[in-house]
Amino acid sequence: MAYDLAENIAASAFVVLAYTFLIRRSDGWRLITREIVFGAVMALTAIFSMIHPIHIGPGMFIDARIPLIGLSALFGGPLSAAITAATVAGYRIFLGGVGTEAGVASALLSFLTGLGFAAWVKRRKVELGIVPLLAFGLLLTLVSTSTLLLLPTLEMALRIGLLTAPPLLTIVPFGTLFLGGLLLREQRHHDAEQRLGESEARYRLLADNATDMILEMNADGAVRYLSPSVRDILGHDPAEVVGRAPADLLHPDDLEKASQAFAQMRPGSYPVTFTHRLRHRDGHYLWVESSMRPTVGADGGFVVVGVVRDVTERKRDEEELSAARAEAEAANRVKSEFLASMSHEIRTPLNGVIGFADLLLGTDLSAEQRQYVALQREAGRGLLAIIGDILDYSKIEAGKLELEERAFDLHRLLRDCRDLMSNAASQKGLLLQLSLGSTVPRFVRGDEARIRQILLNLVGNAVKFTERGSVLLSVGLLSDGEDGGGEGASALLRFSVSDTGPGIPAADQANLFQRFSQGDRSTTRRYGGTGLGLIISKQLSELMSGQIGVQSSPGIGSTFWFELPLPVAADPGLAAERRQTAATRSARILLAEDVPMNQIVTSSILCKAGHTVEVAEDGALAVEAMRKGEFDLVLMDMQMPRMDGLQATAAIRRLGGRRGDVPIIALTANALTDQLQLCLDVGMNDHVTKPIERDTLLSAVDRWLDVKPDAGAETKSGAGIGAGLPDDGVEEAAVLAGLAPVSDCAPVLNRATLDTLAETLGADVLPRFVNDTLSELMLRADRIGEADSLKTAAADAHAMVSLAGNVGLLELSRTARKLQHACEQQHPDVPTLKAQLRDAVARACAALQAALPILGVAVVTAGR
Repeated sequence: MAYDLAENIAASAFVVLAYTFLIRRSDGWRLITREIVFGAVMALTAIFSMIHPIHIGPGMFIDARIPLIGLSALFGGPLSAAITAATVAGYRIFLGGVGTEAGVASALLSFLTGLGFAAWVKRRKVELGIVPLLAFGLLLTLVSTSTLLLLPTLEMALRIGLLTAPPLLTIVPFGTLFLGGLLLREQRHHDAEQRLGESEARYRLLADNATDMILEMNADGAVRYLSPSVRDILGHDPAEVVGRAPADLLHPDDLEKASQAFAQMRPGSYPVTFTHRLRHRDGHYLWVESSMRPTVGADGGFVVVGVVRDVTERKRDEEELSAARAEAEAANRVKSEFLASMSHEIRTPLNGVIGFADLLLGTDLSAEQRQYVALQREAGRGLLAIIGDILDYSKIEAGKLELEERAFDLHRLLRDCRDLMSNAASQKGLLLQLSLGSTVPRFVRGDEARIRQILLNLVGNAVKFTERGSVLLSVGLLSDGEDGGGEGASALLRFSVSDTGPGIPAADQANLFQRFSQGDRSTTRRYGGTGLGLIISKQLSELMSGQIGVQSSPGIGSTFWFELPLPVAADPGLAAERRQTAATRSARILLAEDVPMNQIVTSSILCKAGHTVEVAEDGALAVEAMRKGEFDLVLMDMQMPRMDGLQATAAIRRLGGRRGDVPIIALTANALTDQLQLCLDVGMNDHVTKPIERDTLLSAVDRWLDVKPDAGAETKSGAGIGAGLPDDGVEEAAVLAGLAPVSDCAPVLNRATLDTLAETLGADVLPRFVNDTLSELMLRADRIGEADSLKTAAADAHAMVSLAGNVGLLELSRTARKLQHACEQQHPDVPTLKAQLRDAVARACAALQAALPILGVAVVTAGR
């Protein structure tokens, strides 16, 4: 029996080998061919099993025909099962004997059972395993056993059934499980290999046909795989690169970046994407974007999978876009600078037209002449306002507008704006009112001039566009910050200008804050203007960290509003008074200055503040004075005869000891960064820009008198010298570059400066000082006109900057500064600037002659 069992097991092994061959080596065969071959193998094995059955007793035996037929249907298909069943039935008929009918019926029922079980497995998607195969074998046994009823007698059927049933219930199910398990294992192995092959083929298809270059690299950087797209991108064949490190294809400038990116990659780390250049086979470089992902390869080793994309066109587009943007920005800057320059060039003669119209109105004129001159003046002022808008807009657009923040009286500013516009309102029969909230702080910090500009623009528009009714200027406090509204707290204020004008349709409101826009086209024809007022107001409010808006209803009126955060400040008048009374000691100050008028002004300011001043007329005398005397501070002019301020400062520092450490403050008309850096380099501590302003000078003096003598490092650090340029600093930089006018329509005379000078010198000294200054100015203007060298002209122009500024002649001071820089840079505009200087001197003399009688001071002309 054991021998018979071993023979049948060997036959089963033959079946498995044949099945393995069929599913692995018959890729080119048709399905029907594979089923016929498998059916033939199973049939032969069944015949072999019938020839060598397992004997279980005298005349009793069991063979493997039943499981072979069933497994043929389950693994080979209907045709295989039919071939096996037919062969088994035919052979049984050939054998003949008593049980022929039962043997044929057993083959037929096994065939049908196999087909039914296979259909059930497929329909229910049952996964074959131990339990299903064992149940299938048991089912085949029961079906086969039922055919014993076909034996000649029932007694024979019972006797044979009792003898064969136990072995059948043991051998057939487990034989089915054994042989079916072997076939199932081969089938699953083949399916796995087939899926793997299909997957590899699919990914190979993608990699081989992708437009991007796909590569796989070892940990040492050598390329393991490279997709064929490398031919299209780099012109190389994959075989030329595989096995090599791609470093020799990298651009030398990108080699370090790529090496660092590759060195940082570890299994599990994030992918790295970077842009670099690779060398084409023909030698030129192209831009690529590489995305590298570290992972673990099929062999368990560390690999890097990369995708390389050609981005040369994208890089070229980016560069072109960047160049176009830079070109557009440069064109915009040139346009803004051109507008600023042209606006200034127009405003300079226009100021003369308006000024001489003012002078004419002060003379005896007929009524008709007075009317004509008044109309001329108003037309000039209108044109001046338009040019002012263009200039402000161009400065804002060019990013050259800087805010000047200081403490000021907000209540007074609002009343001034109301008073300035009250005449225009009353002429139209309008009621102009001011509503000031009780919680609005009086003193705040901000740019008073720019806030006034926004207010006058909004109030002026309201008066212009309102035919009847009223205009209301109101200010309220929205919030006073977290500090409760005390000094230093940021107060959010809302300024509103409401009118009873025609109102603005909702469709036009969106265009109000656009450049050159006035709601509709008829507005410009009817009212004039540039349409820049509101956009300038919007940009100014945003520069001050605020916002602006409008609420309007047609036929009812409009409300324009803006909100600004303004820190609450102390009374600036009280602050100045406290500063004056806080001086704990009077200092002995050395003033190095060669211009007499500057000596008088600076000395007067310092002496009134309680200091003692000794004057040195040049740098050499200043060094000598320091050797002989003790001074607490030195005020050093930069340009002096014999020895200038830089040389004198260097000589003083070489004195050593307390004299060598004395604080030195530069007095200079050059507020450029490089000029101030020269002051720092030679050892100066701070600077005060000419023309001298009293508060600025005293603040600098007090600051350095408070510095302790042993704070040498801090004293020499130049902390004050780079603490921020004055307003003229940006302007001077533009002037030097030849890109901007010297002033933004500076008034001929600043009355406030003249008032301060009268307070400093006294009413009895002021006329003589003014006339001496005018004489000096005209003398130097004549010398400039006759100068043989630009250096001589530059020196006289430099002196005129402070001389004119001392008495408030802003236009002349700034024109002199522009001429000085032009001479120093040998600019071709020097002749034109000399002519402008002469005209500015004439206007300055006229302005001073008109202003001094108003101050109650006798006028003494210079005789020119």
